[in-house]
Amino acid sequence: MDLGDILSNYTYVFILIMARYIGLFLLAPILGSRVIPVRVRIALIYFLAVLTLPILSNLQAIALPINPVIIGLGVISELAVGFTIGFISFLVFAVIQLAGQFIDMRMGFAIVNVMDPITGMSAPLMGQFKNVLAILLFLTINGHHLLIKTLYQSYNFIELGGAAFSHSTFQYIFQTTADIFMLAFQLALPVLGTLFIADVIFGFLARSIPQMNIFIVGLPMKILIGLLVLILSIHFTVYFFRDLFSGMYQQLYQLIKLLG
Repeated sequence: MDLGDILSNYTYVFILIMARYIGLFLLAPILGSRVIPVRVRIALIYFLAVLTLPILSNLQAIALPINPVIIGLGVISELAVGFTIGFISFLVFAVIQLAGQFIDMRMGFAIVNVMDPITGMSAPLMGQFKNVLAILLFLTINGHHLLIKTLYQSYNFIELGGAAFSHSTFQYIFQTTADIFMLAFQLALPVLGTLFIADVIFGFLARSIPQMNIFIVGLPMKILIGLLVLILSIHFTVYFFRDLFSGMYQQLYQLIKLLG
């Protein structure tokens, strides 16, 4: 093998490594935020790939395929691995946004949306409040560092260009995606349950005191009650976020084993 072949093989390995990081940075929380300029993300991806290459090149001797179709499939496979890891981590914040949507509908904020800095799209008001709280907690525990570490450890289980997207893998991804509705309902349950009791009380008041305009009185009262419950449940919310992040990393390691 001459020097040209060695350089070609190393270049191919480097592209595969960088493709997996690109997939992660497309959707992962914080790392894929629209607040971070694209040039900064590209530079960070390139820097991480440069750091990873000397460690993996000795462990995985991968030759450059002759067929360009196989090269393309290998790059797409690595993109899919990184994108899937980023997607699973993104589901945690999707749970928080969905819980905020549930709360906004009950509090009367259904038409009130704000800009989400992570996705660059409009988000529910209460969902954005919880989202900011989750981002602060995520940064406090160095969750973005753990995501990069998880992707790096995936090279020990998933060979470059050899990811196995089997039926069990897709079933696990779909099941994890379906669980966000249950988790979002659990996160919003303190506010939803309290507002349901408030609606029942307002219903009794409307029947017992017909001259009272329940709509005028009930709407600001529901907002006040919802905000009060949100403040009182901050402690519960933080612990719920901690469990969500812990479960996210367990799901990522389970996914990596399925892809390996």
